[in-house]
Amino acid sequence: MSGESPYLSVVAVSRNDDHGGGLLGRMQQFVDCMSEQADLFRIPLELVLVEWNPPDGVPSLGEALSWPPPSEYFSARIITVPPEVHRKFSHADRLPLFQMIGKNVGILRARGRFVLATNIDIIFSNELVRFLSRKELEPGVFYRTNRIDVDSGLPTGASLGEKLAYCRSHVIRINSRYFLSSGGNIRALAMDVARNPSLLGYYLKNLVYKLKIPRLHYNACGDFTLLAKEDWEALRGYPELGMYSLHIDSLFLMAASFSGLRERVLRSPCEVYHLEHAIGSGITPGLGQKVLFERLEREKVPFLTWRDCVRIALELKSQLAGGDAVIRCNEGPWGLKDLPLPESLPGSGK
Repeated sequence: MSGESPYLSVVAVSRNDDHGGGLLGRMQQFVDCMSEQADLFRIPLELVLVEWNPPDGVPSLGEALSWPPPSEYFSARIITVPPEVHRKFSHADRLPLFQMIGKNVGILRARGRFVLATNIDIIFSNELVRFLSRKELEPGVFYRTNRIDVDSGLPTGASLGEKLAYCRSHVIRINSRYFLSSGGNIRALAMDVARNPSLLGYYLKNLVYKLKIPRLHYNACGDFTLLAKEDWEALRGYPELGMYSLHIDSLFLMAASFSGLRERVLRSPCEVYHLEHAIGSGITPGLGQKVLFERLEREKVPFLTWRDCVRIALELKSQLAGGDAVIRCNEGPWGLKDLPLPESLPGSGK
C-alpha cells in the first residue's frame, strides 16, 4: 500500500488448528478474495489478522498461507498473541482462543479510519466492496449486513467472479435480521421448520427476547460489525469476558445502541458469504447448535446465555445514568494495550 493510511481496516482472529475443518483453505479464500477486491475497487484496505496462541509444531499463519504481495490498495499485518499471554486468562486450558479479546487486539492497533470486525471464513460481495469504496461511511453509525451461509466447496483457482457465482448458487441459509432461513422468506422459513420442528422454538425464543432490547440485526453479527475507529475506542471494544464468544458480539451492539450510535443495515446484495464449517464448531441452528452446547457443557467451557447477555447489557446501560456519554464495555486497558505484541507483514518479506 502507498503511504496513504488505509480507509478501512478488516480485523479477524485465528490460529493454525484446523478449527471447523479445512481452516487454511477457508482462510486462503478469505485473503485472496479480499486482496483482489481491494485492488478491483481501489479501496485502501488493510487486513489485521490476530494470530492467537499459535499451536506448537505447525507453521504460523504467515507461513501456512499464500500471501499476495502488498499493493497500492491492499496490505496485511499479523499480530501475534503468544501462548504465555493466552495462559494468563481464566479457562485458558479449555479455550485455545479468545475470539473477542483477540478482535480487540486488532481493533486497537488498526490504522484505518473505519474498522470492520469479521471472521476468517467470510467473503464479501462485490456490491458490498463497491459501497465501501465510495467512502461514505459515517462516525456515529454501526453498520450491519446479512450473512449468507454457503457450501464450503468453493473452487480453488477460480476467478473472483466464478467464486462469487458459486456462493450465490450454493446457499445453505440466510442470516437476516430476525430469522435464519434457506431462502430468506416466510415460505423458506416454513420449509425449514417442517424439516426440523425444533427450529420453531429457536426462532420464537429468539424473537421474544429481541423484543425486550433494541431491535437490532443481531444474527451473525460477529461476522460483520463496522464502526469508525473513534467509536470503537470510545466504547472500548468488545466486553472482554474469559469465555466462549457466544453473544458477546450482540452485547456490544446493545452497548453501542444504548450509547446513541445508530444502526444501519445494508441491503442485499451488499452482503457477506460465510463458508460453512463443521457442525458443532460454531453456532448453526438445529443439530449444530445442540452439538455445540453439548460440547461446551462437556468440556466445562463457560458461555453467555441470551438472558445473561440482556442482563449484562442493562447493567452496562446504568453507566449512562451517572452522566457518561457512552458505555465503557471495559474498565481500564483493553485489547492488551500495555503489551508489546510481535507483528509481521506477510507477503512483504518482513
